Amino acid sequence: MTISDRVSVYLICVMILVFTASFFLGGKKEFSESENRYLAAFPEFSIKHLTEGKFTEGIEKYVCDQFPERDSFLNIVSEAERLSGRKQIGDIYLCEDKTLIQAYTKPKNIEKDIRQFGKLADALDNAKVYLMLVPTAVSIHSDKLPEGAQTQYSQSETINTIYQSMSGKAECIPIEAALEEKKAEGLLYYNTDHHWTTFGAYIAYCEYCRAAGYEPSALSDYKAETVTTSFQGTLYSKLCDSYFGADEIVSYSHPDWDLKVTYEDSSEVSDTPYAAEYLDKKDKYSYFLNNIHPLITIENRNAPEGAVAVIKDSYANSLVPFLITDYRTVYVFDTRYYKGGPSKFINEHEDIKDVLILYNMNTLDNDAGIGGIY
Repeated sequence: MTISDRVSVYLICVMILVFTASFFLGGKKEFSESENRYLAAFPEFSIKHLTEGKFTEGIEKYVCDQFPERDSFLNIVSEAERLSGRKQIGDIYLCEDKTLIQAYTKPKNIEKDIRQFGKLADALDNAKVYLMLVPTAVSIHSDKLPEGAQTQYSQSETINTIYQSMSGKAECIPIEAALEEKKAEGLLYYNTDHHWTTFGAYIAYCEYCRAAGYEPSALSDYKAETVTTSFQGTLYSKLCDSYFGADEIVSYSHPDWDLKVTYEDSSEVSDTPYAAEYLDKKDKYSYFLNNIHPLITIENRNAPEGAVAVIKDSYANSLVPFLITDYRTVYVFDTRYYKGGPSKFINEHEDIKDVLILYNMNTLDNDAGIGGIY
């Protein structure tokens, strides 16, 4: 073995030792700000877990999540893959204009979703149900996808299947055409996140108003404010590649609002549907409706009498502020955490005449809230 070979071996050994020491001696993180999720902890050992493979699986997740300088490593790997010409990393398409778009997988639980939506409609005594399923950027911006992108599963077909099955139980609101029509007028989806923008949410709000018999408030009636220009969302967090930059978040407030916003789980009360403290955190989208709460009650003393209940995923968080202008009270349910089912609550509140169910197509199949929807 030559001297250079020996030096190489020594360097590799030193690197392995340094890595091993940093892994075991370095502090372990419970939460990843960049990925907005809790990291795996060291798994609990038991003979049962060992024989079932759960312990070794837990070890693998622990090592992956607690990898030293994990964010920097992800950044290097993603950048290398992008520079090599790859147009898809995992379930994310890398589009030419630095837009990240999440791929779509055909849902497996359509029949279950239809049953749950139908149960809610059947359980309500007086309120009318409106169903809005939101196509995501992979559908509306299919023109941005790289050549050869796998788009064999159509969100439109799935939406139509569900809407046809819900005929007679709910008024189904198609919004794909409206989003297609307006996409040249403004950004409908964030470039680094899977959510729609507030402009995209406003287009959907207008379609809801028309279905419910309301004249939608003009966007020019609201005060627009760019609250941040450094939003790097969920899709960015999977890559950690600074090449894709950041988004701005725009919020809209109406001058006639006179609000009391109550977060029923914490008894916190505010005069705005926005939580500015999240703008200093990684999870900036939680600026809308103050992150996750089982039930939020929003009262606008200057709005007409009447109430709407919104049963939703996080897409609705940026749409709800527009509804405040049209209803005296807006009840917002996150049925992943609201216990007892919202149908009982709705039947007990005679002011609720409208119920909006809103879910986006990418999480429809695995949203735990649909299991508690009625």
